[in-house]
Amino acid sequence: MWRRPDGCLDQAEDEMINEALAYSLSAPSKQGELRFAGSGSKAINFLTEDNKVLTLHRSDAGMSPSGWSVSAQVFNQLSTLVPATGNIRLVSHGMIVNDLHLRKGGNGVWLKALGGSSISLVALTDFLSKQEKETGLYGSLLEIIKDEDKTSFYPILAQLYQWFDGKTPCWKGIVGAGPGLTPSHDDMLVGMLACAYSQHDLKEKAHKLLPLSLDLDYWTTSVSAGYLEQARNGYFSVALLDLINASPNNFSYYASRLLEHGHYSGADTLLGIWLFLNLQKVINTI
Repeated sequence: MWRRPDGCLDQAEDEMINEALAYSLSAPSKQGELRFAGSGSKAINFLTEDNKVLTLHRSDAGMSPSGWSVSAQVFNQLSTLVPATGNIRLVSHGMIVNDLHLRKGGNGVWLKALGGSSISLVALTDFLSKQEKETGLYGSLLEIIKDEDKTSFYPILAQLYQWFDGKTPCWKGIVGAGPGLTPSHDDMLVGMLACAYSQHDLKEKAHKLLPLSLDLDYWTTSVSAGYLEQARNGYFSVALLDLINASPNNFSYYASRLLEHGHYSGADTLLGIWLFLNLQKVINTI
């Protein structure tokens, strides 16, 4: 790094240094090369040398447990730079993309579900019954709520029931199904894990809902595998944690915010939560 005789950074280079607004403390931090793994209008995904996902989120899009939040200006700069360069590295103090240096900063947060909260099935059902938003595989949310035939969900519910019954679920052929970098069934499973981790009586066994024996990298995308691994350990996005901890008065607000995530991700996550709570209600009445 070139410095002037007085020890200060060259002005041109100093202008190329930016800082993340916040970052998840559970995001990967192993130094080394990063591989570009796809992007959208609000997120840029990378894979570390050990195949862990690291995501840069535009500041108005919340933050995942594998992510950093950056300003819209920095996000737009990186969106232009990243696909065309192979020189991307994760270093001890941040990320380097060509001449642009993104400092990690000091605003680290733990995005972990703490338990002691529970989403109301009544409130969620009422909210979803008014939403025309499409899920990735099962049609619109309002049609799902209205339709009494839940046969299409039986493969998922069967594995969820196994877990409630103290047995090991098998998600082979279920995980990875659906469109996008985070397929529909994966987003649904993240929602289910969030439900499990949010309840005191289920929290201790929540990690068993997604067994370690399942090779996520084989069954789904690398980006989704990273998010599922975080969820298995109790780490979730800001939007999902806000919903878990929402009061009855602001439940619809936070549900609406989550619903807007991705093309299908928000809808699929809410669907997973709804299926979990419905099965839990049935089990509790037996």
